[in-house]
Amino acid sequence: MNRRVPLAIAAAFAIVLLGNGVYSSLNNNAVSVATDVRHTVDLVASVNTVTVDANWKQDGVTSGAVAQLSLDDTRVLTIPEGTLVDDYDAMAKCEDFTTPNACVLLADMLGDAVIWFALVPADKVAGMERLTLPGLVDMQSNGDEGILRNGWIVKLATPVKRICEKTDTTSLRDFITQFPHDASSSIVNLTTDNVVSVACK
Repeated sequence: MNRRVPLAIAAAFAIVLLGNGVYSSLNNNAVSVATDVRHTVDLVASVNTVTVDANWKQDGVTSGAVAQLSLDDTRVLTIPEGTLVDDYDAMAKCEDFTTPNACVLLADMLGDAVIWFALVPADKVAGMERLTLPGLVDMQSNGDEGILRNGWIVKLATPVKRICEKTDTTSLRDFITQFPHDASSSIVNLTTDNVVSVACK
């Protein structure tokens, strides 16, 4: 009888540990899935002016009031409260709403409605012409679209110029294989709204 008590306690302890391991594994899988969120970028545009309420915020979802963005192609977009905002922290959010063309808008559109967006700082050089984004990690749609390391899906030019003094690459796929994740950057043309070149670091 005395031997059975320690065995029962040991068995109960093992069950608790096993349960915690399964719970931890499930939680880790959930985190992994969350980082695989994709956002399609339909629109890339330099922003001439931004008109927002003093309480407007762009943390996960917009709050405070409606924002109006005047784009370089003369369109004016309205972003209502509750619109999804990118929360990927590798690119700082643009909050300079007084300097013309200080911000670049990237958005997932449904007609004229903004479904999701990111407002990022323009490049300091040629800010109205091009935008530097994270590197490509994959391609899809027969090479018409690229997936950036932050989960954004962007259009690709044909062809995409490969710029790298370190290594010769035979194709864009070869470039992505040799320079994954943070080893490269992507350059978007703000007129054509697509990635026109990639560069290794």
